[in-house]
Amino acid sequence: MSKGIIQLIKQGEGLTTEFKRTIDSAYKIAKTIVSFANTSGGNLLIGVADNGTIPGVESELKELQKLEKAMGELIEPKLTIGIRSELIDGKKILLIEVEDSPEKPHHAINEKAERIIYIRVKDKSLPIPRLLLYGESDANTEKILSSRHVKTLITYLKETDSVNAKVFSKIINISEKRAERMLQDLAAKQILLKISRNKPETFSLKWAE
Repeated sequence: MSKGIIQLIKQGEGLTTEFKRTIDSAYKIAKTIVSFANTSGGNLLIGVADNGTIPGVESELKELQKLEKAMGELIEPKLTIGIRSELIDGKKILLIEVEDSPEKPHHAINEKAERIIYIRVKDKSLPIPRLLLYGESDANTEKILSSRHVKTLITYLKETDSVNAKVFSKIINISEKRAERMLQDLAAKQILLKISRNKPETFSLKWAE
């Protein structure tokens, strides 16, 4: 099987693959596992650095303890995963296989005991606002989402990865300053995700249909 793993590592991180040198915390690993289960499944390789080098895991027991806490206490509804340890060039790595779950959405519980749904967007695990997933909504957000400008923006962002104020102002024919304010406001309301803080700031959709 090591061949398949080496192939996975060569392809790098993406929608269905994530590398972790070590499990930082049970909370963080719960978030990644949930995002895979809520999207299209995936493989998590522990003992592999972001750049694809293989430092290996120092203590398999420590990693498994954090994993056990995540699976037993921090994911609702509970999930089943596959765990295998493999040796590559004398280095031990753990392969965690997560299926696309028929019971989604799953929540990961964070340090503040909040239950949050995560999904996978490209190679990141991102939180998704509940109201967008379930069609629940407060009147304020409902109003924002049904406004013509925001509908236009969301349609644009489904086809293009990101937007900045300059582009947005041209799409809906308003001043750049007003476009900037609207984008910041949508990010504050958890509808958009700020992906770059350099000027000009760029934003992308925080959830996927």
